[in-house]
Amino acid sequence: MKVLNEWFVEVEWGKVALISWGNPRGQPVLLVHGRQDSAATFLPLLELLSDDYYYVAFDMPGHGRSDTWPIGMPLSRSLGIFVIDKIVRHLGWTKFTYIGHSMGAGQGLFYNAIYPGNITKMILLDTDPALYYLVIEDFTEFYSVYDDFYTNYAKYNSDDRVYTKSGALKAVMRARGMTEEQAEIILSRNLKKIGEGQYKLLWDKRMKILAPMNYSSDYCYKLFSKNCPPILYIVASRSFAGYHSKEKVIVDELISKLDRDVKNFTILNVEGTHDVHFVHPERVSDHVRRFLERDEVKSKL
Repeated sequence: MKVLNEWFVEVEWGKVALISWGNPRGQPVLLVHGRQDSAATFLPLLELLSDDYYYVAFDMPGHGRSDTWPIGMPLSRSLGIFVIDKIVRHLGWTKFTYIGHSMGAGQGLFYNAIYPGNITKMILLDTDPALYYLVIEDFTEFYSVYDDFYTNYAKYNSDDRVYTKSGALKAVMRARGMTEEQAEIILSRNLKKIGEGQYKLLWDKRMKILAPMNYSSDYCYKLFSKNCPPILYIVASRSFAGYHSKEKVIVDELISKLDRDVKNFTILNVEGTHDVHFVHPERVSDHVRRFLERDEVKSKL
């Protein structure tokens, strides 16, 4: 799908990079990426969707071509909700469809709780791993993030690592199980040339150690079930559940309750990894397209 425009929005701490595709007169769709990603993560999926819609994505602070948050402070997942609000206000949208991946999907659920009615539909791509960090009940584990950040302050607030392009590609391929072509797309907005054969990754290192939000399952249920727009909740079969066995039980129960009680909440299980929408977009594209086009919501007994 041909890129329509790329621009920057000035905010208090710097600039946020935006990019758009499709028909500017079409129904608006906001796309929000996950942790250590960028707007480029949606490119393979967009190629399989109708260009009748007006798609806008942006790079979160500390990702891609957006400026990072001010150095010195630990980061939390809730900060992204504020950025979403900034972008929506900039676009002047009052009604739009929301597509989010991982942390971007979780942030969309909280944005909807703050501004009910703005989002008319939500397509959430493998959200479970982001929700694992909402329900950490061991306060020692919760506190350890802050302890680690300030104990290793210099490590997280500076980054002098230099890569060759091939080295950066291999790192992404290895970490995320991608082909070289796919890694090229991921790095298209996250790799900056700083010298002859030398490159720097643009991801903020603090994104590796985001502070958990530590909300109870009951609290999340109340937030997510109230004023809920139609939601297509896509679950990848081979995500990160093995690393969060305790939290998975809690999140599974939360999502099951939403599926049972909320009339317009639809779960779709697909074969694939956490990046299935990117690595195998054909496995979700037909479902996404039909969901975008449908007007009705399902009823539950």
